[in-house]
Amino acid sequence: MYIFFSRSSVVFLPLLFILLVICGCSDEKKEAAPAAPAPQNSLFTQTPAAPFRSISVTDAKELIEKRPDLVIMDIRTPQELREGALENSTLVPFWAIMQNKLKLPKETPIMLICAVGGRSFAAGQMLVKYGYKEVYNVSGGLTAWKEAGLPVKY
Repeated sequence: MYIFFSRSSVVFLPLLFILLVICGCSDEKKEAAPAAPAPQNSLFTQTPAAPFRSISVTDAKELIEKRPDLVIMDIRTPQELREGALENSTLVPFWAIMQNKLKLPKETPIMLICAVGGRSFAAGQMLVKYGYKEVYNVSGGLTAWKEAGLPVKY
């Protein structure tokens, strides 16, 4: 059996793969690594239990309130900002993170948010691989944030 690829399919297949990676917007069945039970209020200490954690929107809100040193990165597209954003968040392109183009100290605590948590989950895992020590993913993303009735700026 022979499989023939036209020039357009050779270009199309890698683009399709990239699109699937970008649009994979659910972090439900993915886990970074099994973690030991964390002590209560561990989100709010200066030393996290693990370098990367997915947290609920209520934990994210508490973390924002308790940690003034936290950097909130919104990794959605500029077009998605019409849906609203978290107060004091900074729009950072997904690919800037994937290509290790952040210019932050590795000790900076980072919270990532996207539309529903998939892109921020992937980006968070990459940041840990690049040496960042404290990275949080908001599970459910901005959709869960808004469903919880938490404040959004437009």
